[in-house]
Amino acid sequence: MRPAKSLIFDLDGTLVDTLGRICYAINRALDRDGLSTLMPKEVADRVGFGGSSLVEYGLLKSGRSADPEHIARLQAHYWDEYLAAPIHATRVWPGVIPMLKRVSAQGVDMSICTNKAGVLASAIIDGFGLTDYFSNVVCGDTLPYRKPHAGPIEWIMKQVSVTAGECIMIGDTEHDVLAAKNAGIRSIFVSFGYSRLESLETLPDFVINHFDDIEQALHNIGYQLSSSYNGDCRRKSPESSRAGFGADIDKKIKPSISLNFYATEKFHPGFTLIRF
Repeated sequence: MRPAKSLIFDLDGTLVDTLGRICYAINRALDRDGLSTLMPKEVADRVGFGGSSLVEYGLLKSGRSADPEHIARLQAHYWDEYLAAPIHATRVWPGVIPMLKRVSAQGVDMSICTNKAGVLASAIIDGFGLTDYFSNVVCGDTLPYRKPHAGPIEWIMKQVSVTAGECIMIGDTEHDVLAAKNAGIRSIFVSFGYSRLESLETLPDFVINHFDDIEQALHNIGYQLSSSYNGDCRRKSPESSRAGFGADIDKKIKPSISLNFYATEKFHPGFTLIRF
């Protein structure tokens, strides 16, 4: 057994259901420019790529040129609409808050890695009172690269001083699973998000249907949560909890809690699907 110290979560579709707000904001922005609006499935299929991809698709669907100037203008309208009420028509998925409390109470570090723009991600995380649970938040505009590139995960691992064998990615899209593979870490796929398992070209190590099952998922890929922890389960350091929102990417952020959560040393090929 070797220590595993960090869980990295995607945001949209994994921790929070943001589809309603994204649909509203992008369609208001498109309609404002006289463009065709998008169906929820069209939006859901592109959520993991970040806002600029959604805007570009909206332009192309209407037969407009997706030139940088038009994309930038439309994306600014999209952000304006989104930030007017960032958690309207949005919800934290069932089981997320209890899971965050349980995992944090075990002394396991948690971070967010999302392709969403920092200004939008920050508004959602703060709006639902989730900020203090996470030591780092890496957004689509934090670094020069985004998922499925390994860079964002590797950056998080550097900040919390963990190795690939001590870290797990949890998400709902191909980008999340592929980013984990590219970074050499294990992955857990959530079946209730915006992608279907059968649509993935890269298979995760495990699949869960609810966050009540996170401990079972970890156990089945060789990890075990420790029960030895005393103290408040929520982060207190504003410096660490804000990492990623315009943070200096070379700044070293030390983990605030001693972590003792164990993993098997060997990576197992394939994946295991949990069924209920």
